[in-house]
Amino acid sequence: MSEYKKSGVDLDSVKDIHKTIADMLSKTYRNTVIGAGHYAGVIDLDGKKIALHVDGVGTKTLLALKTGIIEPTGIDCVAMNVNDIACVGARPVALLDYLAMEKEDKTTITEVLKGIIKGSEEAHVEVVGGETAIMPSVVNGFDVSCSVMGKVERLITGSDIVPGDIVIGLPSNGIHSNGFSLVRRLIDQGKISLKDYAEEIMKPTAIYSDAVLEVLPKIHGAAHITGGAFTKLHRVTNHGIEIQMPDPPEIFKVIENSGVPHDEMYKVFNMGVGMVIFVSEEYGEDVKRELAKKNFNAIELGRVTNSHSEVRITTHKGSVLHL
Repeated sequence: MSEYKKSGVDLDSVKDIHKTIADMLSKTYRNTVIGAGHYAGVIDLDGKKIALHVDGVGTKTLLALKTGIIEPTGIDCVAMNVNDIACVGARPVALLDYLAMEKEDKTTITEVLKGIIKGSEEAHVEVVGGETAIMPSVVNGFDVSCSVMGKVERLITGSDIVPGDIVIGLPSNGIHSNGFSLVRRLIDQGKISLKDYAEEIMKPTAIYSDAVLEVLPKIHGAAHITGGAFTKLHRVTNHGIEIQMPDPPEIFKVIENSGVPHDEMYKVFNMGVGMVIFVSEEYGEDVKRELAKKNFNAIELGRVTNSHSEVRITTHKGSVLHL
């Protein structure tokens, strides 16, 4: 049994549930261009393509309360949404937040909203409204989610990805907003010191939307590395992918040394790469230069191959994983 499953999250089961949900939702489609299962839903509204998405921060909120480092969760919530819609070529336009709380707490509300505003300013998206709900016995601490609407500037689904394309990675800030049930379990077991690593653990998710949109005319696809980590690459292409991962930030080594199997690390965490972009060799260097202007030191990870649906990862330790 995987360490993540022991902490209460079964990725295989979640994947099966997602397929069931997608099948159910498809019965409602009328103007849908992209339905459930991609990074965002896209509808055609009077000839204009609009992207819609909703996401939250997960159990990172529990560590926010323990550490008192709450503001980053608001940034996380914005990032998880704007990064995802950028993967279908959409620029974020408007955002709504939903904050559910166990009890009224002005400090928590203020800190979360400060983060949401900070993230929204970075992503150039307007916060047009939201809801705060006090729900004792339902919520433990607080939970926050956001919904975003974006205008599709150039629809990308991954269908343009072809063998020979270069795979480029954008660095992450660290753990971002996934795998926290596992991280919390390791902390509770005394295998990781929250006191020693609080600042590193609570770093907010990097916002990639502006950078992706800057190179949008030159790319074939994009994948935000979130829940399920590099299995997410299957979401954008059925072609094979072969990548060589760089040395990850120290926090991932701390987690692995706490008892998480090496291969599982690449199925749960981003391992230092938060966004993956697919581009033809012709534009590879141009894209890397443009990303550098957005303060992202883009890394060439590998290539798209002719192997059907195989993601082959050579890890920073030299192990080869097949996802």
